[in-house]
Amino acid sequence: MKALAIVALVFAALSIFIPIGGVFIAMLCSVMAMISFRSQPTLSGITFGINILNTAFLSPSILLTDAASSGALNPDQTMANAPTEAGTIYWFYIGFHVTLFIIAITWRLVRGAPSQNIQQLAPQV
Repeated sequence: MKALAIVALVFAALSIFIPIGGVFIAMLCSVMAMISFRSQPTLSGITFGINILNTAFLSPSILLTDAASSGALNPDQTMANAPTEAGTIYWFYIGFHVTLFIIAITWRLVRGAPSQNIQQLAPQV
């Protein structure tokens, strides 16, 4: 699981610099961080933090998509004819990361830290 947490952290950091696909890479990294959170909470927590900050503040493509979908960029389209409300797409992406983070924390609290049996790891004599 440590390798999965490291891969998620590296790709989450790289997703900051990828223009449009970085949002989807960050979503994939959040899923990987949720899977590895029980055994590696520090690395996975950092990954969630990077993904939330990246999505919330460093992704102008989400804001442009949200503005275009809500009709704010098209003066001919009224707000009543817009496919979505203002902020719907933005809060979906933020909510995705936060929801997975809450699920990961809950899973860790309910199941506890994974234990290693020391007798199994020791060589038999």
